[in-house]
Amino acid sequence: SERTDVALVLHTSGTSGKKKGVPYTLDSLVVGAACVIASWRLRPDDVILNMMPLFHVRGIARNLFGPTLSGGSLVAAPGFDPIMWWDVAESIGVTWYYASPTMHQMILRSGKERELDRGTTSKTGLRMIANAAGGLLPSLAEQLKECFGAVILPSYGMTECMPISTPPNDYKLDRPGTSGVAVGPELCVADAGP
Repeated sequence: SERTDVALVLHTSGTSGKKKGVPYTLDSLVVGAACVIASWRLRPDDVILNMMPLFHVRGIARNLFGPTLSGGSLVAAPGFDPIMWWDVAESIGVTWYYASPTMHQMILRSGKERELDRGTTSKTGLRMIANAAGGLLPSLAEQLKECFGAVILPSYGMTECMPISTPPNDYKLDRPGTSGVAVGPELCVADAGP
């Protein structure tokens, strides 16, 4: 098999029209993962807890290939469970995770319920939390920052092209609504004209 052969076909969600099949070559998957590694400064001592589906390009390139190719560790959960998220994050020293806005909300809610039940504050050593599959509202980003004290990265990507943008690793939520700077493809702003 050649590096330019199609290695994987994923389907878009259809949010901008009809669902489309997107072919990925081995090269495009590795380049996408390399962009993730460089932009998020993934390290061999990083541990990610993946609860994203692996039929999703972000779950594959960011949560599977990024940590693996950077020498880090990956804990792959069978599915999303906000209660299990806390159990695993606390017990194995998860350093980052990547999830959708709804998942972030459920993790926060589960953490508050856990604190009420236990009467103690939950502790994690997260250094970074990244967002996927929908815009991260500034208020949710602030809640995540307050709860975890980690860098919050409201990144952007598409099935057709991933990753596209992410804020720098020292982002302080000082530009609400941004998804950062280009981290893979070249970008430009063009006038559509009359």
